[in-house]
Parts: sequence; structure tokens; C-alpha cells
Amino acid sequence: MATVLAVLWPAALFCMAMAVKQAVHTRMVHRRITAIGQEFVAVEADESAQRPRTRERWNLGPAAAALRLRVGEYIMFRVASFLIPFFAGYAVRGLVGGVILGIVGLAGLTIYFRQKQQRWIKDAEVALPEFLRAVSSALRAGSSFSQAMTLVAQDTPGPLGDEVRRVIRRERLGFSTNETLLELSRRIPSRDLALAVMAITIQREVGGSLADVLDNIVDTIVDRQHLKSEVRILTAQGRYSGWLLTVLPFLLGLLMWFTDPSYMGELIHSPVGWAMLVAAVVMVSIGGFVINRMVKAPEM
Repeated sequence: MATVLAVLWPAALFCMAMAVKQAVHTRMVHRRITAIGQEFVAVEADESAQRPRTRERWNLGPAAAALRLRVGEYIMFRVASFLIPFFAGYAVRGLVGGVILGIVGLAGLTIYFRQKQQRWIKDAEVALPEFLRAVSSALRAGSSFSQAMTLVAQDTPGPLGDEVRRVIRRERLGFSTNETLLELSRRIPSRDLALAVMAITIQREVGGSLADVLDNIVDTIVDRQHLKSEVRILTAQGRYSGWLLTVLPFLLGLLMWFTDPSYMGELIHSPVGWAMLVAAVVMVSIGGFVINRMVKAPEM
């Protein structure tokens, strides 16, 4: 056993160190790209009465666009997701059971919202190449960029069409094109869309054929999406296995404790049991983290 631990712990530490190094490198690259984009994107100062900062950040974020909720409604749902299971658990197993069920309910709602937001972003990414192709065709036919977006947005379904129509409405209210495009890339945090917005903004500054630029961007986006799909298919089994092996022990433990507390009495009411629980949680968490980093698709 000591030999196995002596071999596995250095390997786990090495994997975590590599994961932290990759995360730091990704953040540095993202900050550099953001800084370059901000050099070309001029955001006009809003001299009108400003809304509260929290509400403004929420309205410009992807969660508001994907969930179609106001910030107050979002907070209300999160509070209710904790309180309703809390009272149910309190009625069955007291304060500890209420807190545990409340945390489980809050975590479940968070995962649901995150999955819904990711599906919404994925639908927008899937529709992006056809949208850009249609805009490029309209530009070659003699339309301006705003006219091309207006024509194409009418036939674009799903999240991308809704957000592009929002951009058009804000342009009609007096907002600049660069500002509305920047808001679009914030509400749909996609690398493909950010690439297209940056290229469009640079082209509007330096000139040139925007239709040719969009055609090149479409080819790049399609290749990236195909490669991303292949990587996700190849790593699907490992990702689902990692989630199952990580979540299953906790779910089984909670189920046994709620159905028959005496079955796990020694683990809960003795120092040795608490030490075993803490060790199990730490080891399962480390194993799930290592598996997730091993099968996680690279950022593309």
C-alpha cells in the first residue's frame, strides 16, 4: 500500500501542477487577446442615468440572455432552490439534513442553469457559420454591413438570431455598431463569435473587403467546430466516467444516511469515522479532478 501511494501521489501532484500551469497560460492568452481587441473597439461613454452596476453586468452577461431572467428573478430562484429542500430535509432529519438537502438543491439548480446556458451558446455557435456566409453574400450583392445584418437576422433562428436582432434594435436607438458588437460578444461568450467580431471591428478601422474576411473566418470556424466535435466524441466516455465516479459515492452516502441513519452511525458519531469521511472526500475530489483534467478537451 505504501508503495502504491508513493507512486500515485507524485503522479497526481504532477498532473495538478500541469493543470494549474495550463490554466495560467490560458488566462494570460485571454487577457492579451482582450487587450488587443479593446484597442480597436471604442466604447462610447453613456451620459444618461446609469443603472445599478449589478443589474448592468447581469444584462450584459450570457446568463441573462440564455435564461431570459431578470437579476431579481434569478436570485429568487436560487433562494427557493435552497429553502424548499432545506425545509423538507429539516422535517425528515433535522438541521443537518436540511442544510445538506438545501446545498444539494442549490447545486442542482446551478448545474441546470449552467447546462442550459451552455446549450444556448452551442446553438448560437452552430448557427454562426451560416449567418456569416449569408452576411458575406449580402455584402457582395451591394448591401452595407448594417443592411446585410438586418436582412439575414430576419431568417436566422435560435439564440443567434435573437441577439442579432437585439443588436439591430440598439443601433436604431443610437448606439454605435462597435459597441453593439462588443455587447453581442459578451452576451454570447464564444471564441468563434469573438474572432468574427474582432475581425469585423478591425476591418471597419483599416478598410478592405469585409466579404473576403468573413469567408476566411467561416472556413476557420467550421474547421474549429469539426475538430472540437471530434475531440469531445473521443473523450466522452472518460468525461462521463469521471463524473459518475466522483458523484456516485456522495449520492449513495446521502441516500443511505437519509433512509437509515443508524447504518452510518459509526462514521458520523466517532472521530475515526469523521477522519475516514474527510479522507474519502479528499481522495474522491482529487481523483475526479485528475480524471477531468486528463480527458478535458483543449481550449480551441
